[in-house]
Amino acid sequence: MLRQTIIFSFFVLTLIISLTSYAGGESTYKSICIACHASGMNGAPKFQNNLAWAPIIKEGKVHVITEAYNGVRKMPAKGGRPDLTLEDFSEALIYMVNSSGGNWSKPTEQEYIQIRNNILKLSSKRKPA
Repeated sequence: MLRQTIIFSFFVLTLIISLTSYAGGESTYKSICIACHASGMNGAPKFQNNLAWAPIIKEGKVHVITEAYNGVRKMPAKGGRPDLTLEDFSEALIYMVNSSGGNWSKPTEQEYIQIRNNILKLSSKRKPA
């Protein structure tokens, strides 16, 4: 009985953490990302358009988060919100990806380290204005 209780508790905790992360991503999407991704403004892949998101999803989570957070094509860095944390940005991007045919999980601590290192490399390559 104790074993079943532990397994059930773990399941419930995992579900709560997943829903909390999902809700955070949805909230950030609705307050920031929706401005471009709902309409496809400036070539942004439209929310829930599996065809538009498929090639992006294939690039991989670490690569896409790095590039998008740094700014890609007409998208400004951090979605145009300088105060947006990498974690909040990642949750919003994952919310969009998973709503558009993907199946990404929240980045692991090791993936966040890779992303931060890649962002530093990209930032150092930018030419001064």
